[in-house]
Amino acid sequence: MIDELVRVGFSSQEARVYVALLRQPSATGYELAKVAGLQRANVYQVLATLVERDIAEQVTDTPARFLAKPPAHVLGRIKQDTAQRCDSLIVDLAALARPAEPTAFWSLRGRESVLERAGALVSDARERVAICLWADDLDWLGTPLRAAARSGCQVVVNVFGDVPVDFGEVYRHEAPAKTVGGHLLTLAVDSTTALIASLDEPAAAVYTEHPALLRVVEKLIRDEAYLAAIYERLRPELEDAFGLHLVELRSKLLPAEQASALMSVVGFGADAATVEELNPFE
Repeated sequence: MIDELVRVGFSSQEARVYVALLRQPSATGYELAKVAGLQRANVYQVLATLVERDIAEQVTDTPARFLAKPPAHVLGRIKQDTAQRCDSLIVDLAALARPAEPTAFWSLRGRESVLERAGALVSDARERVAICLWADDLDWLGTPLRAAARSGCQVVVNVFGDVPVDFGEVYRHEAPAKTVGGHLLTLAVDSTTALIASLDEPAAAVYTEHPALLRVVEKLIRDEAYLAAIYERLRPELEDAFGLHLVELRSKLLPAEQASALMSVVGFGADAATVEELNPFE
């Protein structure tokens, strides 16, 4: 009991004297000193403090005798005072606190970790899923994407490769063999979380709830959908202007190594002079 009283605001000596008073009502300081195991001079100092705090009262003068106030009275007041003090501190400290900065991102290493996190994000979606992925990725992500669509989520799918997709709003892009930059997957869920993954070995990803990074990922996925829709509608005119698979335009915006790879995969081959002509950044 002594330790518990100390935890609610008594000093060790105050707690011992209060417990002694409860055991021996109307005791003198001398009697309390023996019961509490304290020096008599210390007991009188403690009694003065207890009286001042309305924890005890002096009932006679000669000799001076004391009574403990009932525990319900003493501890009830301490409880009320503590609650009021805590309520006041909540208000005061809340006024001082600054909003926490959102964590920029979390890293994932290894294919299994990336697949597990991407699948979990899609499965937890409540309103909207937007994704760019390769056709092969539907082998492991198709089921949760389909379930999200059936639950009422808007599902926007940019798929690289020719594969049947029976859910969502589908935007088709060239086969992975016609792309450069590796096996990438981008995902945005409910406008709250985004994931960017490289599924080439060693597979790795980052996911984020940071508003600025989330908007970048959402815009990237949205622009891929725009491009696919425009290319499907205006393919002849666009290829007249920018070459097969828009190779001339794309090469100007790629590093030389990727520009060379792009022209190889679309059937042009590549040489240094062509790459240098198409890539003004080198």
